[in-house]
Amino acid sequence: MQSCVITLGLLVALCSSASGQVKPWLPWFGSDSCENGVCSSIFPTFNEEDDSLTFDNCEEDDDDGTCLGPVAATPPADDSRNEEDAVSKIKDFEKEAVEKAVGVLKALGFNPEEEYNPGQQRGGRLFAGGMLMQAAIDKALAVLRLFGYNTGAQINTIPQPEPAVFKVQQSALVNLVDTLPAVVVSPTDAKDTNLPNYEPCRGGEGLCTSAQECKNIGGVQGKSIGKCGNCVGCSVCCQFVTGCQGITDKMITYFQSPGYPRTDRSNEACSLTLNVRDEVCQVRLDFVDFEMAAPQAGSCSGVDNFEIINTAQPGGVFGPGQSKMCGLNKGQHVYMPVKPGNILIMRATTSGVRNIPLARTDGTNRGLSGDTAFRWNARVTQIPCEAPGARGGLSVADTKAARRIPSHYRKLLAPDGCRQYFQESRGRLQSFNYDGKSEVLLNQNYAICVKRPARSCGMTLKALGFSLPASAGCLPGNVPAETVDGVCSLCCTSTEGDSPGVNYLGVSGYSDGASVMTPIGQNYAVNQDRYFFCGAKLGVTNLMVTRTKGPLLLRVRTAGNYWEQVSCPDGGCLGFLINYDVDTGTC
Repeated sequence: MQSCVITLGLLVALCSSASGQVKPWLPWFGSDSCENGVCSSIFPTFNEEDDSLTFDNCEEDDDDGTCLGPVAATPPADDSRNEEDAVSKIKDFEKEAVEKAVGVLKALGFNPEEEYNPGQQRGGRLFAGGMLMQAAIDKALAVLRLFGYNTGAQINTIPQPEPAVFKVQQSALVNLVDTLPAVVVSPTDAKDTNLPNYEPCRGGEGLCTSAQECKNIGGVQGKSIGKCGNCVGCSVCCQFVTGCQGITDKMITYFQSPGYPRTDRSNEACSLTLNVRDEVCQVRLDFVDFEMAAPQAGSCSGVDNFEIINTAQPGGVFGPGQSKMCGLNKGQHVYMPVKPGNILIMRATTSGVRNIPLARTDGTNRGLSGDTAFRWNARVTQIPCEAPGARGGLSVADTKAARRIPSHYRKLLAPDGCRQYFQESRGRLQSFNYDGKSEVLLNQNYAICVKRPARSCGMTLKALGFSLPASAGCLPGNVPAETVDGVCSLCCTSTEGDSPGVNYLGVSGYSDGASVMTPIGQNYAVNQDRYFFCGAKLGVTNLMVTRTKGPLLLRVRTAGNYWEQVSCPDGGCLGFLINYDVDTGTC
């Protein structure tokens, strides 16, 4: 409404004219001249026939549209105003007039690219026939022609007024910054923005940082994998990669074998030392690639292996004295608890002598590493349990740090005690180095956790492969207990006699999938109420339904001493490969 009133005012000002008299549509042309308290005014009069101006109250009018000054206000001889002041005022006068004329044309939707014939009637919504709008456009164009502008596209080139900008010399700013003292900002005063080299990007594949930072600095090689600008000074999503004997404290780092992705056969010890940051409580290893020789007699010590040394787990990462990995582990992951300020060491000991599982020994490459060559690529992610800087003040360089944990880290955080944590409601679980041919490792004792969504009541497990050591009576896998010499004992837990020791996959069983009719309809039959599973099958049918209101987890346990082959199902004790599906809704 306000814009309509302004436009209407402009139209009235431009068009309310009387023939032979002063044109009030040019009120900005008027000027006053005062001397000794006596003032007189100059008013222009527009001649429509030749688009010229004449001036009233002028001492001299040279008929070319100029006025040398009013009669009653002739400047005295000693006036300090000079010719430059007069030229400046004339230019200001012209600029203001032209800008207002262009403003009227734009307000009325005039298109300078279209042919326009003065006097041609134009339709409009404001008044019948648009006569007033046409007259306003004609008068505005006349003002522009007066100052040398044509009515075509040149109108678009007329500069428009710019807002005033306060400018300060750069040298003054530099001097001002240099005089500022160093400031330490407490965490409670830090702003909710992002830190460079901290915010994950591309789903946790890298860190958001500057192009300068994403370079080979201190043995850590940076590789840009995309754009990222969600932190101050950041421009790229960077993958920080370390090779042998690397040291880092980056939130996300890749530890790769020499020459990766090419395979290698060199005899060497290659390590990465991770300095755990103060706010970090967990570290997650994701094996993007992992191909090494298979274990022998349930142990990785005699072959190429990848060892994890965690000062927060001196007894072993996977179980008592068990911190080594070997075989095929691509796609596997490991969670480890850590303590702030401690170190975590990943060390690969290789010789390139033993064959890689599933690799052909006749020189044919089946898409894996081939014969004895090895390779690995592990992504190391530090997971904070508190915001950065929460344990102390932040320097002025860190005032952009948020008192917040980035969402990617919050989602990754696993429940306490979980060595593996699966957040999808459907997926696949498998023992380490499972390939269908290699033996399961000794001395394992860890938990696999599955995220429990709202309104879930358990899981359905379907074993695609299952074989764990068991005593003779439990070896088929379909019985929960056995009787030996009149003594009944649970399967998978006995250490007496010829038992291979404690080996099991522990999960709260409920049903083998058989259904029965109940008063409320068809439901699963409760026919597999057991926790320990070993032998050749996961229960009776390799399908198990669990029901629990607590955490969704499975426990893996293997003996400390190597079992004889007589305690293994046909084909060996190979571990497990299981599809899982979280059951939700009314169960």
